[in-house]
Amino acid sequence: MSRRASILGLAVAAALLALGLQSWGLAQALVERHVVAGIEKRVGLKVTSLKRAEIALLPLPRISLSGVTFASPDGALSGTALRLRARARLLSLVGGQLDFDRVDLIGPEVDIVVPNEPESYANWVAPPLAYLSALKGETQLVISSGSLMARSGNTILTTLRDVNLVVEERDAAGPVAFAGSFTWRGETTKVNLLWPVTGERARVALALSSNLMSLRLNGSRSGAQGVTTGQVEFTAPSLPDALAWIGPRPRIATLVRRVELTAEAQLAGDNISLSNVIAKLDGDQLEGALKLDGGGGARRVLSGTLAGADFDLGRLIRQGGDQQPPGTGEAGETPLEFDSWTAHDVDLRISLDAARLGPARLADLAAQLMVRKGRFEASVLRASAYGGSARARLLATSVPTGAEVKVQLGLDRVNLAQAGSDLPDLLGSLTGFASGQIALDGVGDSFEQVVGSLTGRVTANLRQGEFKGASFAELLRRAERPVAARDWRQGKTSFETAQVTALAHRGVLTLTDAQMAGSGYALSLSGSADLGRRWLELAGMLSATNGPARAAFEVRGPFTDAVFTPTLDAVVHPTGSTSQLPR
Repeated sequence: MSRRASILGLAVAAALLALGLQSWGLAQALVERHVVAGIEKRVGLKVTSLKRAEIALLPLPRISLSGVTFASPDGALSGTALRLRARARLLSLVGGQLDFDRVDLIGPEVDIVVPNEPESYANWVAPPLAYLSALKGETQLVISSGSLMARSGNTILTTLRDVNLVVEERDAAGPVAFAGSFTWRGETTKVNLLWPVTGERARVALALSSNLMSLRLNGSRSGAQGVTTGQVEFTAPSLPDALAWIGPRPRIATLVRRVELTAEAQLAGDNISLSNVIAKLDGDQLEGALKLDGGGGARRVLSGTLAGADFDLGRLIRQGGDQQPPGTGEAGETPLEFDSWTAHDVDLRISLDAARLGPARLADLAAQLMVRKGRFEASVLRASAYGGSARARLLATSVPTGAEVKVQLGLDRVNLAQAGSDLPDLLGSLTGFASGQIALDGVGDSFEQVVGSLTGRVTANLRQGEFKGASFAELLRRAERPVAARDWRQGKTSFETAQVTALAHRGVLTLTDAQMAGSGYALSLSGSADLGRRWLELAGMLSATNGPARAAFEVRGPFTDAVFTPTLDAVVHPTGSTSQLPR
């Protein structure tokens, strides 16, 4: 070949290369005939309009459509895109056919039509999954900087923003597979999904993660029954925050913070059944079975049975109180928020080998939580407590003035010496065996109103114990011989029996019968306890059983720091003369 021919060939090749790299505007009718039809075939979206079309042949054949409007054949999906790019397969072009191995939607805004009722997450994801599953095979579909809106009529139910997804190429029998990220309700979320199209018990996998929660599912799906089964893992650093992100936060969820859960799951629509559950709630482990019934509406039902070796019940109470919002009524009032506590139905039964309630310890505990619309009930059906037993019940029902609250507590032969080792501030100076019952009713729309309206009865019986901080024997001896008596505040007093009966009315407990008896003395009490103010006003008379000595006294002050003080004219000598009590 001559030098001139070589130069001419290189010039022609360079010209062809330049032409191939150049984007060329084409007539819209020609694009719709040859290009748009090929895109529609591969991605199942019908292009209804476009502003401009361009084609470049080198280095790879590619088509670019600007200002595109599109819709699925059934109308479930529709939208616009700033640009649609399609990369043609070179070999198919050589063979005289137009096919694509990748389609990019840049800046799309996609509307997804979902049924209005029932409103559920399953309804939101069903249309796009149905669209992808119905394709006989699609090319790789890439969505960049898009948004997806679930819409019912003119109402936008939810929106995914900053959507960046890659839907992998598949054949007719292959599973739908996509991965990427989006922003939902202000949280960046990563997603990875494998969804079967054909076959029974075909593999399904889902991974969803954000800063608020992580969810993984690995299992199989029965296409005929529409049931998915498999291993599920769920983690949330704060369950209330995660649920508030997903949807309305149930008030009862504030009882728990960090949750780590694994289980065998069965999912059918909005109904979820979990077996072999291993749940760590703030570090305490429970095992059992749970079921969440979506109910086809906003009100959901959680039921199940759980068991554990050790659990901190006191933490649940503290965390529920920590989330209590500021009062909206009188200054200092704490609203009950009864409607939010009963927003969802709950039926949970819990068995614990050991439980903690603050510093107190219980064993062999069986508890139940029952929540219905307008009704909240939490019960300790049985529990071993320091050699004895305990039971408790809290029942609240909706009334026009707020909530009617019933509190019941029963103790039987609780060893106070053992309890005092865990509760030194409350029982450290008291021993004996205690039995008793509390039954109080109140009504109101705040904690303070309920306490201020309490009515009912309190009874307590103690046997064979003693208390420190007061020596009744020395106090009586001082009544007889003040000079010879020692300081009564440094001693202790044993008792054979002690019993208290009190009636509550409008938040005030009034003693109707309060007596204590021991070796050489008898004591009687009268007075009241204001539950709202947490204040004691008691008066007593201490009498010697083997002589005429008597001493009157009063107990006055807050519940946790009341002062025991003999009155000024309290000491009565055997002769009947009185003298001032030495301090």
